[in-house]
Amino acid sequence: MQVCKLRGKSAPYVMVYLVLFWAGFCLISNCSDLRAQTTKFTGPPSQSTPDSEISPSPGGNPAPQNQLTSGGIIKIPLTLKQTVGLALRQNPRRVISRIMVDESVQAKDVARSALLPQAEVQARQAIVRFNAQSIIDLPKIGLGNEPLRIGPFQSITGGAVFSQQLLNLGLIRRFQISREGVKAAKFDESSVLERVTAVVVTQYLAVLAGAANTKAAEARVKLAERLYQQATRLEKTGVGTTVDTLRARVELQNEKQQLLDAQTAENSAIYALADILNLPRNEEPQPTETMQFYEIPTFDRQHLIGQALANRPEMKALLSREREAGLARKATSEQRLPTLAFSGFYDYQARRLSTGEPGYTYAFTLNVPLWTSGRIHAQMARASLESKRLEEEREGLEDTIERQVKTALDRLQTAHNAVEAARLGLNLAHEVVARAERRFEAGVTTNIEVITAQDDLARADDNQIKALYSFNQARADLARAEGRAEDVYGR
Repeated sequence: MQVCKLRGKSAPYVMVYLVLFWAGFCLISNCSDLRAQTTKFTGPPSQSTPDSEISPSPGGNPAPQNQLTSGGIIKIPLTLKQTVGLALRQNPRRVISRIMVDESVQAKDVARSALLPQAEVQARQAIVRFNAQSIIDLPKIGLGNEPLRIGPFQSITGGAVFSQQLLNLGLIRRFQISREGVKAAKFDESSVLERVTAVVVTQYLAVLAGAANTKAAEARVKLAERLYQQATRLEKTGVGTTVDTLRARVELQNEKQQLLDAQTAENSAIYALADILNLPRNEEPQPTETMQFYEIPTFDRQHLIGQALANRPEMKALLSREREAGLARKATSEQRLPTLAFSGFYDYQARRLSTGEPGYTYAFTLNVPLWTSGRIHAQMARASLESKRLEEEREGLEDTIERQVKTALDRLQTAHNAVEAARLGLNLAHEVVARAERRFEAGVTTNIEVITAQDDLARADDNQIKALYSFNQARADLARAEGRAEDVYGR
């Protein structure tokens, strides 16, 4: 064995190369380990969203990161747009609709292939023996009535076979029908996206409403605790009575029960949203937005109805299917027309490979239907009935869309007015509680007035939360009725 020794200036350079190689190897190994450890979903990818849609964190802090709770549940902070985007990527109905679009595209390619040239190569080798008596009248050619054996002998053929449809309106119509099928499948996919978006937005708003109810219940519990402490203090000083203290304690327990109910309802809404998003069992969404309220413009009802009829993917899909049914009826009637095709083959024919001759056939085939025993008439009648059925469905869908737009507009306007009234009622309820608390502190009245004010405050809180939820839900319903839910909430 020979040992190579490094001399002079080459040794330091080689050592540097070895160190760099080792460092690069370690870095690649660490990156591979990181990729292997981060295969599970840990939140949606960052999406650029307008400032008007998502409020920044207070103080300009970065967006919250995933949080691991004591129970091993990962809380994933999600905006509304991120939630919709995640649902549109992972929802099974959306995946199925995409598969159906791909299937319709393949069906279109199959229909188109029937109009294009077809060619194949065939080869055959056989050992043949037959009785000439089965194909030739032997007595007429002077060979008697006895069987005449021919063979056995070897037969070799090989060559190209080709065909082309020159005139076939039925195949052309089938291709046109398949193209309309692709359009209908894409509109169906858009309809699925709209429905999934609407469901996700509704559930997201339900989580926001649950969080608002929990927050309001926590505030009322703190108020009830303070009023209970006030009643206890006044009882000790002789200003209040034992009954006042008991009433305050009962009210505190009622508010705590309301808080537990609100927390349970919020958790149930979160679980339902996680189910819609198809999240793993150890992950839960954590909405980062709040229900918003803003002034709404004046809407032209007839203009919105016209837009909805033109933009709804369900309507587009139904119109495409009507065109498909019309093409099917034409294709059926055109079965009575002649068809013209060109076909042929060119091959090598021989008993041995060395003693062969080329052979070929070129043919034009004209097919003229004469009698189909009522098949074409029955198919045309069935196609007409399908067109009538789709027409009835379209009229029913138009009525449904018009009713949905009108209902969403009315609910949006009513919810807008309800929010303004609920805000005023909540401010008044807070003022009544403060005054009743001061009157009870001064010994002017019992805490019955305070308890009544607390109940009024609870109703005012519920009214405002319901009004805000109804306003945001009505806005989502209007976007869905117009066929713009995905554009408004998902992009």
